[in-house]
Amino acid sequence: MRRLAILLLALAAAGQTPKRAQPARWLDVTLDRMEGAQWTPAEPGRVMQRGEHVRFRFKANFAGYVYVVNHGTSGARALLFPNAGTGMDNAVQAAQEYRVPSTQASFRIDGPAGHDQVFWIISPAPLGESEALRLTSSPPPEPRLLPRCDDSLMRARGECVDTQAGPRMISRELTIIQKNETAHVSLPGSLTRPLLYQFRLAHQ
Repeated sequence: MRRLAILLLALAAAGQTPKRAQPARWLDVTLDRMEGAQWTPAEPGRVMQRGEHVRFRFKANFAGYVYVVNHGTSGARALLFPNAGTGMDNAVQAAQEYRVPSTQASFRIDGPAGHDQVFWIISPAPLGESEALRLTSSPPPEPRLLPRCDDSLMRARGECVDTQAGPRMISRELTIIQKNETAHVSLPGSLTRPLLYQFRLAHQ
């Protein structure tokens, strides 16, 4: 009788379906620069010149809301997206590519030389402007460092590339993988609260 009970328990355990791990949520972000009359993907660490125009492209595998906040080298902090000049619709649907700005506008490089800290917030629910700014006020301010060209990269690519610029991880939950000009930001499991990552934009 005991052997029968053990056998039935074993069969019941074998019939249970193991829980599947939830797929990672990811966001791909690409920096574009205006070259002549065309937009071209830029090396994330490329040192931009004052007066150049840039924009971002992004695509996610989940639905949510994206907010972009800039800490400029002048010390000013502002919500770049959404706003009236860059577009108000920041809702994201899976597998669709979006632009920031979503309008025909672009961002003009300005301010003292250094690294603008461009913070991306990915949220499962809408946020107010004050909340988006509050979320990006917690990282301690960094000293304004002048961009430095990596000589080996400059020789290979013919452009000034600062290895301290580009995507930077803030939360340990995030993983950032650079795929050519695109930063692939991934999060294991579901998105239950706003998450944050930083893109350092170097400019002269």
